[in-house]
Amino acid sequence: MGDVLEYLVDGTSGLAPGGVDGSAIFAGVCSKGEVGKAYLIGKRSDLKAMLGSGPLVDRIRDVLVTGGQEPVLVAVPVAGQSGGYISQPHIIGSSVKAATIGVAQKNADIVAIVTAEGDLGTAALSLSFNGGFTSSSVTSAASLPLGDSGATLLFPAGATLEAGAIFRVTVRTAIGPMERFGLEKSPMITVSGEVLAGAELVVQIVKPGGRNEGTYQLSVDGGDNFLKTRTIPADGAVTLADYGVTVTFPADEYSGGVTYTCRLLPPAPSIVDVMTALESPLALYDVEFVQVVGPTDSVDWSAAQAKTDELWNLHRPTYFKMEARLPHDNEDLNDFAAYLLAEKADFAGRSVQVCAQFGEISDAGGERKIRSWAGLQAGRVMSLPVQRATGRVKDGPVSQGELPEGWEAVQTVIEDAGYLTAKKYAGLKGAYWGDSRTMADDTSDFRYEEVLRVVFKAVRLARIAALKSMYDEAGDPLVPSGKGGLAYLKAQIENALDTMTKAIPREMAAYAVEIPSGQDIVNNGVAVEMTLIGIPIIRQIKLFASYVYAGSSFDPRLA
Repeated sequence: MGDVLEYLVDGTSGLAPGGVDGSAIFAGVCSKGEVGKAYLIGKRSDLKAMLGSGPLVDRIRDVLVTGGQEPVLVAVPVAGQSGGYISQPHIIGSSVKAATIGVAQKNADIVAIVTAEGDLGTAALSLSFNGGFTSSSVTSAASLPLGDSGATLLFPAGATLEAGAIFRVTVRTAIGPMERFGLEKSPMITVSGEVLAGAELVVQIVKPGGRNEGTYQLSVDGGDNFLKTRTIPADGAVTLADYGVTVTFPADEYSGGVTYTCRLLPPAPSIVDVMTALESPLALYDVEFVQVVGPTDSVDWSAAQAKTDELWNLHRPTYFKMEARLPHDNEDLNDFAAYLLAEKADFAGRSVQVCAQFGEISDAGGERKIRSWAGLQAGRVMSLPVQRATGRVKDGPVSQGELPEGWEAVQTVIEDAGYLTAKKYAGLKGAYWGDSRTMADDTSDFRYEEVLRVVFKAVRLARIAALKSMYDEAGDPLVPSGKGGLAYLKAQIENALDTMTKAIPREMAAYAVEIPSGQDIVNNGVAVEMTLIGIPIIRQIKLFASYVYAGSSFDPRLA
């Protein structure tokens, strides 16, 4: 009594909560780091010391190159499984829908030709494991083991095999087949070990001779760049620690100019391992999107969509970026496109993106390797405001990547199916991102990433602002007030959304917030309707040119 009393009045400065745009979690396989632990990555982070090598490190390097000045990256190591694959049969001349199962044990280019038609158990096949150069005869069966490759060819019950029908299957282990180019008298070198990262090994004999005499040069990027010429070791072993393998030169004489090639397939995570590793980081960090590094399919995409639904119910709008597999050996771009279309037919999800783009990528160190462009696209997204398309031409091309030969023929079809792709424009140099598609249905409002980013950011901002009115007095509906109750709730939401409409550049054109009158607030709570008015994206330009003679009646200057 009789004193000056002080009170703090909070919430009147107009401050609004921040968003999470520009931050992301990247989950994948690497040779170091603790599985499931979140590592904060910056421009100056020592990735090799922290995470070693592997697909996760490759993607993060791509993101850091394209992600602008201050991307917020959280890297999460995931347990990996050995790379390798068994392709589904490429069928010629038959209506029988065969399939393959198994785990790759030995590299093989399998060709099965029906030499005598008939039912299963009667029809005969010629079976080759080296692309048809040599073969042996086998009797058909519903489950036909394909030698020691680890693959089994499955025929449907009651199938009748037609004479001349061909079934081709490619089997690849993590260490692909070694090929030799040059004099055959030069011995075949070998590669062994547990592959940690993908590479396209090329070994060239520079100076002929045996161990401790001849010299060689080695490339890990398909021959684009070679390391320093070295002498063949006395024990014949050359260890590539970053890749987990050892190249062995048998004791013999090597011919100068002979070239050896071998492809290493990187380890890949299962979707179960990915989701397990993400549990703790997702509980700790609130991010705009999660990128899963490594090949995925429609089953994995469904799991990712289910996770985004779970995060939405936790009031954390988040979307997933996934990667399609690379083309298999003996699979051309038409077969690859057909595979992608078949996978998309089994899935639709508005909070999942799948990058199908691949090709050679130039690293900052000069190496050029074939891999998914998902990291390049993710980095571009992190550098842009939420309303901006990654394909905006004035932002420049994807200068780090080179499109595969013939990509233009299949790009439009793959993009129309909902995949992330890149393309070329006549008259411009380099590749540019196409539509930033999600895997949503064609009738969805969320077919494009920039729409998803704008809406998710707005929802996050509005929710935090609306929380200030929880358990506040709603006021008397018959005596409206501009200072408290529902008016305060509406003002707080509008203030939060103003941060997007008044940003430079603007992230939304405008918005409308309405609280319908006559609500039963006591029993049902308050319903707030938000209309978010987005900024249109120019996705096609049509130029109409006409020609008239000067001074004629069609000259528009005389009108």
